[in-house]
Amino acid sequence: MAAPPSVTRTRHEHLRPTAAPWTALAWSAVALALGLAWLSGVVPAGVPGQGGFGSLFSLVAPDASGPLNARTVPGAVSLLLGAVGAVCAVLMLRPRGAGGRVVEAVCWTLGAVVLLVFVDSQLLSWLGYSMILPVAGWAVPDLLRLWAEATFTASHLSTLFFAAGVAVWVAAALTHRRAVRGACQRCGRAPEWNAGRERAARTRALRVGRIAVALACVVALFYPSLRLPWLFGIPVGVGREQFDAMAADGGTIVIGVGLGTAGLVGVVLMLGLVQRWGVRFPWWTAGLAGRRVPVGLAVVPATLVAVALVAMGRSVVVELLDAQARSLLTAEPLHTVAFASMAVWGAALGVATAAYAVRRRAECAGCGRGLPEVLPGDILRASGAR
Repeated sequence: MAAPPSVTRTRHEHLRPTAAPWTALAWSAVALALGLAWLSGVVPAGVPGQGGFGSLFSLVAPDASGPLNARTVPGAVSLLLGAVGAVCAVLMLRPRGAGGRVVEAVCWTLGAVVLLVFVDSQLLSWLGYSMILPVAGWAVPDLLRLWAEATFTASHLSTLFFAAGVAVWVAAALTHRRAVRGACQRCGRAPEWNAGRERAARTRALRVGRIAVALACVVALFYPSLRLPWLFGIPVGVGREQFDAMAADGGTIVIGVGLGTAGLVGVVLMLGLVQRWGVRFPWWTAGLAGRRVPVGLAVVPATLVAVALVAMGRSVVVELLDAQARSLLTAEPLHTVAFASMAVWGAALGVATAAYAVRRRAECAGCGRGLPEVLPGDILRASGAR
């Protein structure tokens, strides 16, 4: 009787190019097309105008009639990003990590530039309103209509496109790094992998994740502390006259309290990145209790929120640098600190999410390396820590 086939893959089987380079190439092609369309005036520039909150382009190109304006500057930057990205993507499609560390560094740089230049406060606002819409939509007339109108503007759609670009280039950088190291494209484990290193990596990831989650939760509580008191008529962060005007309107208070509640929900969900119920569904999740939590169910939304938070913090800094900007978020010190600190919240959440993803890696179906998935408590017991 013939022996069963081995699960061990050959070097070339688990080093085959993944979808990341092709996705990066497609994104670059769209960025090139957008840049050309904006520069030629075929379509309106998909960036906020001078009235947009925290738009970097309103700061660097304030003169709408000059050669450097809200159409030419974003178009040129998008064109440049698309061209550089296309070259990187083509190099990544070549075998054995062509371009080495240089291409990886360019991928990281592209992701950072896209985040800091094109992604702004619109993303977090849209996510927040999307969360409260099922509840607040019943209490606030026309909220659904206003949300839909804001969603399908050229400015917001381009923000979503460039936010996706951040994820595309981070994935491309990690993929190319694995190719350069000769590691598995699925899990990132190198040929010299061993069980001891895996356990040590999980222990470090849990410790780093705990610190990052603690920092993120502390900073995240600042925003709800400004909004939830409104429910009890306490005007935190606004003057009494302005609060009375908002209370008379009604909808503003409902939205503010709803967004503050969403912030508290976010704090609870962040705890799951380092708790047992972030690996196995808890008892209070009807029909799912005890089942494995898919890694993507936590990583994808947490990554999106982290990007949005960093973008909001950056937008506040831009508003502070713009002498002509007038907004409640920068006029009131409490709001300024709360929204600027979201950059710290987002960075900490990003670190915690990465640590969670590393810790949740199980045995790889591509290379056969890895250990069975374990709970956080088991990791600490195995390392002798508490």
